Amino acid sequence: EAITLSDTTLAATSLNALNALTTGVIDASSITTLTGAYADVNASYTANAAGTISGLANEAITLSDTTLAASSLNALNALTTGVINAASITTLTGTAADANTSYAANAAGTLSGLGNEAVTLSDTTLAVTVLNTLNGNTSGTIDANTVTTFTGAAADVETLYNASGISGLGNEAI
Repeated sequence: EAITLSDTTLAATSLNALNALTTGVIDASSITTLTGAYADVNASYTANAAGTISGLANEAITLSDTTLAASSLNALNALTTGVINAASITTLTGTAADANTSYAANAAGTLSGLGNEAVTLSDTTLAVTVLNTLNGNTSGTIDANTVTTFTGAAADVETLYNASGISGLGNEAI
């Protein structure tokens, strides 16, 4: 049976639970804010792509995660034209490039709430300029202990090693 929602704000867990109870399409076009953990919100968008939920793509999202992969945040950002409130995130994980993409989206206004979280990198080789840019994007500590090789100009390397807020440096090839 098809269901048409009238809620404007809804937890993704509720939407997903309702979706599991019917074989009909759920019209969620009234939703202006979807809330919850990334996994639950992403499940709602997966169901939207599969056609069991319809009407998602322009709502704001308020995340509840405290740790999230930057690539996941970026993928979610591509699914809605609404602003994603990521203020609950205290640690971003993943590559420096993905984290910088998240911060660029924050600066552009499609994400909000970023700027003071820790970042745990997974890169093993990294351009120094990319890490310097990331350091300028957050006041949180960047854990760069997975980086074994840096590339870049001497001046940029000097900027990196003189920067505060980056941990795990000291044994990399340059």
